[in-house]
Amino acid sequence: MPKTVEAIYEENVLKPIEPIKGIKEHERVVIILCSHPAKKSLRELVGTLTHEEAEAMQKLIDEEFEKIEGEW
Repeated sequence: MPKTVEAIYEENVLKPIEPIKGIKEHERVVIILCSHPAKKSLRELVGTLTHEEAEAMQKLIDEEFEKIEGEW
């Protein structure tokens, strides 16, 4: 049964954040690695778009809200 487990990589070893139920000590498993993206707050994004990019994004947002406006 596939599981998603959050872990930390330290000293060449993956260390799960919490115990993994259903896996015995020394049991072999297959893992797929995916880096956990760092979350950024909106404040960190301020000033990263040009004025034109911000206008284009606002236009897309407005268009999407217009599509769903009648559904609410």
